[in-house]
Amino acid sequence: MARARRRKVGSSGGWLTTYADMVTLLLTFFVLMLSISVVDVERYKAVAETLRNSFGSLPTERTAAPGESAVELAPGAADPDSTIEGPPPTQLIELDAPPTADTHQQSARALEDLRRQQLDERAAELRSTMSDAIAAGDIEIETTDDTVIIRIKENASFPSGSADMQRAFEPVVDRIADDLVDSDDRIVVTGYTDDVPIRSGRFRSNWDLSAARAVSVLMSLRDQGIDADRLSARGMGENNPIAPNDSDANRALNRRVEIALIPAWADVDKPQLDGQPID
Repeated sequence: MARARRRKVGSSGGWLTTYADMVTLLLTFFVLMLSISVVDVERYKAVAETLRNSFGSLPTERTAAPGESAVELAPGAADPDSTIEGPPPTQLIELDAPPTADTHQQSARALEDLRRQQLDERAAELRSTMSDAIAAGDIEIETTDDTVIIRIKENASFPSGSADMQRAFEPVVDRIADDLVDSDDRIVVTGYTDDVPIRSGRFRSNWDLSAARAVSVLMSLRDQGIDADRLSARGMGENNPIAPNDSDANRALNRRVEIALIPAWADVDKPQLDGQPID
């Protein structure tokens, strides 16, 4: 029987082939990845500009430690043509400061001054138009905080104890209506008396007399074309006198009819007047 052949044991180069194949595959992989990669130049520029703005200018060199030479970390002045241009620096927008209490107060004062000027101008126009009636002592014109008042005195407008307007005074009321017809003011007509009790079978009290006189003036204004929606009338009797009822002259001052011109802004600020209107 032939003896079995002894296998020769020795080094083999098979592993080298496997290693070479692996390296070749890795190289091929990286070459493939590099070939399909895309560099976004604009994004790179934006990132570079952002880093530069965030950290400021980069140091150009580091201080050398003892025993070593200085190492340049960044090049010197770059060529302007080759400098990477990033997006323009962000523009800061200045925002107005929120309004303060002082700002609101200043605005309120400015608005109050403007309204006062408007009232004064309105009163001046009426005084110019009604100058003869003012000179005769038949009417007065004044202003309050939010109202222009045309005050009609009794001596020229109504006989004592009566609510029938004197014919001689009707043209004065007509001229007042002409000045008011084109305005947008709300018009409140208020009648007043003195404190002497009325002795008349037609009117039960000074309240009735003052209200009837106010309505008489209101009807004259309406007949001249003023919109009825703008008109209201009320009687106050002997209340709210403008002079003490201690003499005939003062009582004559208290017997009056007032036409109040109330602008629209006053109705917003002060929607209700004292007393109840009588329609």
